Amino acid sequence: MDRSDNMDGLRKTSTWFLEPYADHSAAFVFSREPFGVSVLDRLTWYVLELCDGRSAEAIGERVAGLLGDRATREQVATLVDRKLDLLGRHGLITAGAGR
Repeated sequence: MDRSDNMDGLRKTSTWFLEPYADHSAAFVFSREPFGVSVLDRLTWYVLELCDGRSAEAIGERVAGLLGDRATREQVATLVDRKLDLLGRHGLITAGAGR
C-alpha cells in the first residue's frame, strides 16, 4: 500500500483466520471473502500483527528495530510498503482512524 494513501490506523479485517505452521516459520491465512488460502512468511506475519491501529510509519519503525543494521531506512520503508500492499490486496488489512 502506498504511504500516500491514508495508511494511518492500519487494522486487520475480520474476514480471515490464521493458522501458524508448527515451527512458526510461516502461517496459513484462510479467507472467507473472497474464499482463499495464502501463506505468509514470518516478516509479513509480523507486519500483519502490527496492524492494530498503528500507522505505516510506526510499523516501519518496529521493523527497522527488528532488522537493525541489516537494512537502511529506505530499504525498510520499501519492504514495509510491499508487505502492506500484499496484505491489503489479500483483504487482510484496512486503513482506519489513527491511534
